[in-house]
Order: sequence, then structure tokens, then C-alpha cells
Amino acid sequence: MPKPLLRPACCIGGLLPLVLCLAATPASAADNLSTLKQMSLDELADLRVSIATHRTERLEDTAAAVFVLTAEDIRRAGATTLPELLRTVPGLNVARISATEWAVSARGFNNQFANKLLVMVDGRSVYTPFFSGVLWDELNIVMQDIERIEVVRGPGGSTWGANAVNGVINILTRHAEDTQGSQVSVVAGPLQSELVARNGFKAGEAGFARVWAKAHQQDRLHMPADGDTADTRWRGGRAGFRGDWDLGSSTLMLEGETFREMKPDEREYSGAHLLGQWARTAGDSRDELRGYFNRFTLDRWAVMGNGAKAQLDTFDLSYRHLFAEWGMHSLIAGAGYRSVNSEAQMVPPSAVTRANRTDQLLSAFAEDTLSLAERLKLTLGVKVEDNDYTGIEWQPSARLRWTLGTGGTLWASVARAVRTPSIIEDSARFISFVAPSRLTGGLPMSVTSNGSAQLNAEKLTAYEMGYRIQLTPKLSVDATVFLNDYDRLVTVDMIGRPNLVPTPTPSLSWNAVTGNQLQGQAHGFELAADYRPAETWRLQASYAYLDLNLKARPGNSEISPLRAEGESPRHQASLISRHDLRHDLELDLQARYVSALTTYTIPDYLTADLRLGWRATSRLDLALNGRNLIGPARKEFGTNIVNASDAYLIPREYYLTANLRF
Repeated sequence: MPKPLLRPACCIGGLLPLVLCLAATPASAADNLSTLKQMSLDELADLRVSIATHRTERLEDTAAAVFVLTAEDIRRAGATTLPELLRTVPGLNVARISATEWAVSARGFNNQFANKLLVMVDGRSVYTPFFSGVLWDELNIVMQDIERIEVVRGPGGSTWGANAVNGVINILTRHAEDTQGSQVSVVAGPLQSELVARNGFKAGEAGFARVWAKAHQQDRLHMPADGDTADTRWRGGRAGFRGDWDLGSSTLMLEGETFREMKPDEREYSGAHLLGQWARTAGDSRDELRGYFNRFTLDRWAVMGNGAKAQLDTFDLSYRHLFAEWGMHSLIAGAGYRSVNSEAQMVPPSAVTRANRTDQLLSAFAEDTLSLAERLKLTLGVKVEDNDYTGIEWQPSARLRWTLGTGGTLWASVARAVRTPSIIEDSARFISFVAPSRLTGGLPMSVTSNGSAQLNAEKLTAYEMGYRIQLTPKLSVDATVFLNDYDRLVTVDMIGRPNLVPTPTPSLSWNAVTGNQLQGQAHGFELAADYRPAETWRLQASYAYLDLNLKARPGNSEISPLRAEGESPRHQASLISRHDLRHDLELDLQARYVSALTTYTIPDYLTADLRLGWRATSRLDLALNGRNLIGPARKEFGTNIVNASDAYLIPREYYLTANLRF
């Protein structure tokens, strides 16, 4: 058995000498906790965001379903992974599959590789073209370095391009000037442990920088069948840096990271990236240039066969120019180029027909915000992309915002977004296995899926309307309704009937090919309220309703039984309480309800998370965290076409966190 990277006792033991030596001494850098104070409702409304359009605007003025997690929200959530943290976002569906795997989506179509949600870090896409989704265990960011997370539920294709279909998440890390000095953070518990070290320093006369390193381990979870432990231990390490320079009329940011993650006997991967961003302001105009290189290497993944390997090299360059306002017009335009070089080695009989390929993407966009009246603004935008899978794709949008005299904001939008096929959907032959069930006559079944180069892009036309208002200095409300119209959704189409294979063990074999045989609609609404009963107490409540209906496109036979309607809950509700107690104590509670997932026969559940925090000194924070405190261990999602037999039980969990700044 491999040694774990960290032991909880060692983590705490290693921290105690630092606490004794440093907690009572003057800090060598300014205490940055003052910048993490709880925002008032007015301050939150004035927060500048740039996720819904290309232009930075007040959160209150956005014509989209936008939610922001601030640095204080992140700290008080007590989460150790990004999916855990995203559970606090109204309308997002987050489900844990195993120690390493998550399903995260917005407005339906949830899956381990949810392919209609675009995720970025500082504008760098972490959407994986090989699988068409996000590997959440790869995205293991240092929580203390996140400035805020901007989330938009709904399409963002006219701003961010293909694959921003049902939602967009942009994780923005902190400016290096805000992370000066040193910090050590520890997580210690029976199921997980983590150690993070960071140091910030001056980088010349005009700049600041930080370097950091992180090691972690997530221990085993249990299978539901008989309670046996499966080896799902996940461990890894990573290191990175960020530098920011103020060059007078321009600014420069550089950041990079290298990592290696491994799950014994299942998968192992590594990677690195380097990102640079330059911006210049001249009067009322602004130029921005961003480029990055990202390498992702999949050294082993058992589900693709022992010996399967893949490597993706991505180069991305984008430019945009913000024009000075001209009359009623406020225009911004730009262009971009992306190249993805992929190499894949599958294990027979699985294969990739184009094992070595280079895919290119050219894009251009324009966006104009028109001031139709003092309180009425219309934003028109379009992004045009030319990709090697489906050719030229247009993604337009129109967003109308009306600021009411009562202080509320009423908005409406219509937008089009597309999702391009993944490498596997386009050119892979992949064999999956279905557990015996009544649908297979009690026999195991193998399904051989073949990709198709004739696939079209999935298409969405979305209609949204929303209203947000601060009713009192202590209460704000946000409501959104939406109707999504989908066409040409990618399917796995069964060919003919399954064949009986009598020897050596009776089983079924079925061939399939990817196609665009599905269409449908989703509609629903989302409600969120933020209430401050007192300066020391904050309550947040939310509810989301989703109705998803899919069917075969006209002229096509019935498609495969893998249907998405039951992979996302129809109802979700949450209540979050953040309470500052006496003696520098903090009590934080999150309760959430999730309705049943019919595809995986997973019942509805109610659970709660709890955090008790203590600011021991101006430089030392301690917290006790509890997860899934209501009810027994349970499944939250499935990994099998027919049932959730391969899913793991998500247990109750406790762990300690400590953050020391010096």
C-alpha cells in the first residue's frame, strides 16, 4: 500500500511549532483579513463583474442570472474542493460520485463530464476537449488565493464562445499585492488531509509576486453493495506562481502552475500551464491581450484500458479593444485563435481513428451597449467561430435592462449558444459495460460506441427574464425564469438489436454510433434571497425548479435509453446561515434539499454542513468542519448507463482547518 502524502497528525504536529513561535510575534506583512470583511448588500450590488458581457459592470446592472462568491463567502464555506464550494451557488446542481469525481451543471444535463458548462480560471478555459467537460479533480486550486467566483446561469456563447451553453463559471485569483507575506494552511481529518504553503514578495519597483505549493490526499469511500472499501484514494501535489506589475498606463500579469494527480489502479495525470495578460488604458479606451499555453497528460485511465494514454497541448491567444463611448453607443470588439494538438493511445479493441490531430479555432466578436433612455439599456453581441469539427458557428445575443424607479432592475434576454463535439464523440471507438438488470434480461452487456465525424454542433436558443431588487437595507431578492430550446443534441444511437454471445459466459453485445437525434425543452425558475437580520448575522435562501423534456427528432427512430431528464433534480433548495458569535467565534450552517434522480433511482435527500471557526489571533484561524450531518451515507449520483451500482456512498465527515499568516 503506498504511503499517503500527508498524515493528519503530522500536519497538526508540524504546525504547532509555527504557532508557538509566530502567533505572538508581529506580522511581517499587512493583515489581509481586513479585506475579507462581509460585504453589505449595497457593496455587493456595486461589485464589478465581467462574466455576462465583455464589459465590466455592476452586479446590480447585469442582464443575466449572475451570482458572485466573494473571498469571505469562500473562507466561511469551509470547502476544500471547488465542487463543494459551488454547492452554495443558487441554481447549480452539484453531486459527488466518488472521492475524486463530481457532476456539476446548471439547468439540467448533469453528468461527470457535464458538457454544457464552461469553466475558466482567470479567463483560461479548463474545459477538456477530449471528453467535452471538466475534470474537477484536476482543478485543485488553493482556496485562499481566490478573489471571487463569478457564475452565470444561462448561455454565454456571445461572450465566451462555444460550450458556454447552460452556464459559465470564472474563477478569479487574487492580485499578488493582496497576498504579501507568508501563509501555511492545513486540512486534517480521517478522510482527507492537505498542506499549502505560500509566500508573497515584492518583484521589482513596480510589481508583486507569490509562489505556492500544495499537497493533498483524499481517502477511500465505500461501495453501497456490501460496504467493501474500494481503492479510490486520491493524492497529488502542485506548485505555482503569480506576478503583477503596474507599468504606468499598462499592467502585466503572469501566472503558471504544474501538477501531478494520481488515483492508484485507476488513473494518473499531470500537466502545466503558463498564462500572461497585458492591458493598457488610453483615455476612455482600453486594450487587452491574453495568451496561455496548457499541457495536459493522461498517463493512465483504467476505464479506457490499461495502457491508454493521451496528451493535449493548447495554445490560446485573444485580443479585445474597448472603444471610447460614442453618442449612445459603447462598443467593444476583438478576435482570438486557439490550437489544440492531441495525441491519444487507446487499448484495443478501443481506438481513436485520428490518434494524432491538430484542431484550430478562429473567432471574432463585437458587442454594443446602447443607452436607449436614462434607465433603459440594450446590449447586442455576437461571436463567430470557425472550428475544425462543425465549421462556422454564430452565437448572437440581445440583453435588455430597465432600472425601475423603485430601485429594482428588470431584465430580459434571448441568446443562441452551441456545443461542439468532443474528440471521443468525433473519432473514438469505445467499449463500455452495462451491469445486469431487468432491461438486459439479467445478462451483462457490452456496448461498442463509434464516433462520427458527421456530427453537428448542439444548439440552444434561450429566453430569460429576471428581476432583482433590494427591498430594504437588510433584504434583497433575485428571481429568474427561463425557457431553453435544444436541438441536435448528441446521442448514442443503438444499431439494430443486441446480439447474444453464448460463450464463455452468456452476455449481450450491442453496437452504437454517435448522432444528433435528440431535441427538447427545459423551463424553470430560480429564486434567491439575502437577508441581514443583524450586522453579525447573514441568511441566504434559494430555490430552483427545473422541468426537462427530451424526445427523438422528427424522422428518427427511438434513441438509446440513456436519457438526461432524470440526471438532474427537479427541485433544489438551500438555506445558509453565517453568524459571528462572541469571543471571535463564527458559526456557519448550510442546509440543502435535493429531489430524486430517476435515471439512477437515487431518492431525494436533506443534509447539512456545519463550520465552527475561531480567530485565535490576528494571524491564526482555526475551524472545525462537519459535512453531510443529516442521515446515513448515501449515493448522490451514478456512473452507469442503467443504474448507480458503481457510485460510492458519500459519508458523514469531520475535519479541522488551520490558517497561519506571518
